[in-house]
Amino acid sequence: MATTDQHANIIGGISATDELQEREFARKLAERYRYAFVDLREQRIDPDLIRKIPADLMFRYNFVPLEEHNNALIIAAADPGQVHSSDELQLLLGKKLLIRVATARQISDLLKRTEQSQRVLEQATEAFALQAPKEEEESEETISGDRLTRDSTASPVVRLVETIIFTALERRASDIHIEARDSEVAVKYRIDGVLQHAMQPIAKEHHSAMLSRIKVLSELDIAERRVPQDGRFRVKYKGRYIDLRVSIMPASHG
Repeated sequence: MATTDQHANIIGGISATDELQEREFARKLAERYRYAFVDLREQRIDPDLIRKIPADLMFRYNFVPLEEHNNALIIAAADPGQVHSSDELQLLLGKKLLIRVATARQISDLLKRTEQSQRVLEQATEAFALQAPKEEEESEETISGDRLTRDSTASPVVRLVETIIFTALERRASDIHIEARDSEVAVKYRIDGVLQHAMQPIAKEHHSAMLSRIKVLSELDIAERRVPQDGRFRVKYKGRYIDLRVSIMPASHG
């Protein structure tokens, strides 16, 4: 994992792809698989149809449902190859899938606006825990995923950091970037090589507390803000441990 005073980046560097490049990439992908390209901004999205689809499936395969006709379901996917090569999705949904291609950014933005994106967190209980690495196993600090939905005593910053990491794992992101700007903090995920916004910008006043929380988990110097720092911490996610590398780098906005 990597983290910076401007960027909290889990494994990777920064290479933003603008909307035009992403649309062109999606169009070429559609041509390659001989599917139609759709612009989700021009599509009418049925919220009732979205509620029928398990949230974890939409995040896992990065798709949204568009229309339902008898035994067929029309979906927009960012990676048609992943959907096409897997029998799981069609079996679980119990319908023939008619695939369209949309940009990963548009699909991500749509999922964030739906109630389903929150249902992922509501379903999380002991499946998720953050642990700071210690020499002795029994002395490890454990933060239960219950805090995401149940523990009202947990600090809002703790809940925010846990939610950012948990959602990144649900969406199979390889990187998390936390970028401090002039008046806000942007959180981005890298999914399938594409860096995309993970949520609405966060108020700049919370940046210092978020960064301190990540430094505590990574056992880094909270007071040091002038030089780069590297660390790591461990996540217990759905019964398995995942090591996150952290890189902290000073930047102009903090």
